[in-house]
Amino acid sequence: MMRLRISQTVGILLVVCAALCVLVFSVYPLAALFSRSLAGDFVTRFTQTLGDSGPLVIQSAQVGIAVAVASTVLALIVAICASFSSRGMRRAVLGAALASIVSPPFLASLAYIELFGRRGLITHGLLGLSISPYGFIGVVIMQSVFFSAINVMLLLSALKGIDPAVINASRDAGASPLRTLVCIVIPLIKHSIAACLLLTFIRSLADYGTPIVIGGGLETIATAIYEQVVGYSDLESAAVLGVLLCLISMVVYAIYGRLIVRSRGASGLSGAAVDLLGDTTFSSLRLRGVLGISVRVVGILFVLFMIVQYGTIAHAALTRGVGWNAPFTLANIQHLISFDAGSLILSIEYALAAAVLSIILGALIAYMRTLFAHPASPVGRLTSVLEFAATMPYMLPGTCLGLGLILAFNATPLKLTGTGAIIVFALAIKQLAVSIQSFSGAFSQFDANLERAARDLGASRLEAIRDTVLPVSRRAFMVAFANAFSTAMVSYSVVLFLVVPGNKTAIFELFDALSSGKYGQAAAISLAITLVVLVVNAVVFLLFGRKKERS
Repeated sequence: MMRLRISQTVGILLVVCAALCVLVFSVYPLAALFSRSLAGDFVTRFTQTLGDSGPLVIQSAQVGIAVAVASTVLALIVAICASFSSRGMRRAVLGAALASIVSPPFLASLAYIELFGRRGLITHGLLGLSISPYGFIGVVIMQSVFFSAINVMLLLSALKGIDPAVINASRDAGASPLRTLVCIVIPLIKHSIAACLLLTFIRSLADYGTPIVIGGGLETIATAIYEQVVGYSDLESAAVLGVLLCLISMVVYAIYGRLIVRSRGASGLSGAAVDLLGDTTFSSLRLRGVLGISVRVVGILFVLFMIVQYGTIAHAALTRGVGWNAPFTLANIQHLISFDAGSLILSIEYALAAAVLSIILGALIAYMRTLFAHPASPVGRLTSVLEFAATMPYMLPGTCLGLGLILAFNATPLKLTGTGAIIVFALAIKQLAVSIQSFSGAFSQFDANLERAARDLGASRLEAIRDTVLPVSRRAFMVAFANAFSTAMVSYSVVLFLVVPGNKTAIFELFDALSSGKYGQAAAISLAITLVVLVVNAVVFLLFGRKKERS
């Protein structure tokens, strides 16, 4: 009896700790952000700040709209190419998209400068031109390419969810591949396309790194927040801009949520879990002629660009200077080992800690929602509120969460600024929503009667969870860890205001090298970060993915 009570007490304490973490590091910082924006004569401040930021908002919206349209169109063509082509093409597209997702956010900008800058390998080395890669066009191109990888994954999942019988019926009725694509396939995934547009728009508004690196004189809301904090120490004006960005994000995500609900209920979508690496099921629809060639050319160019991007980074890391004839050198690698290894190790430590924390919190909240609480019960409503609070940081731009954290934890009794703890919590809370969804999907397929049977046989609650729940959560753990670790290694905006010289991570060393024009050193750091992410993810897959297959 005593053992059972101890087990129940431990379980309750774990759940309470998870709830407190969400309240303290999610709700409290956002409340601090809104509170700071309303301090003093907030009416005058709002009017003045928003009035002065009118051109800024217009510029940000122009960039966001252009990037959303370009990225979604590119991703749609690439996803169609992968879905209606051979398995090899699908694997190539998936590999290119995944490599782009786990890469540092500045890698594409660095490759862009190396290829198309004033002394770029293509513009100057091959074409003899000396053009500036900076400004509006450069930001739109880089954001479109970088965000297209995520959109490709989303659209591939939507396309894979289409019932093949719908396409077969269209082809049997005599419709051409083009007509089937335009009248059947695209309407079935229209909500996913709209979701890509909305999410890309928000990502563009929240992106701080790309405009800073290649924006030239282009200023956006995200860069203005940084300027107000670092340049002018005007936290109130920064909070006003942060609140504006938060409100825009909340509206867009509310629309996105409705689109997702509608897409799940759309006719022709199977709704089953999809295997993106599996063989294509659309054997009746093969794109041929001009349409097929055009789609395949875009898909091949997408894959080639990702390959060239990494090749360019490797070239920059292993050469001195610029140009095709730049001499080989290991100086950049030696500099990485001598001066940046500490920051890289610190990044790994923070990412591992954030991933573990995100998994623990996500599993506890998902377990509460799925197995403990009925939606109509008081506990169920409380769990829903807790889940929404845990999801908010994921919805909001990283600069807003980072600004809220520095406002919330820069004074006693919760003074955490300047410590590694606040960085770990920020990285974990930012991706907590993904962990919750991963474990919720696993727990929803679990038969609660198995746990009850284990309890009836004398097992404590913790023992029952260990023996019945955790074994079915292996894939959820793998997905949650891979996402949390990969994101933490390359996150920049969420910890932008939290990093101090004593806990500088590799991504900030990369940004400093890039801003200083030390492209070789920046390339070496980029390769190191990417290699670490790929190796860790491969190890996690070998430890958990293969065991799942054998079981």
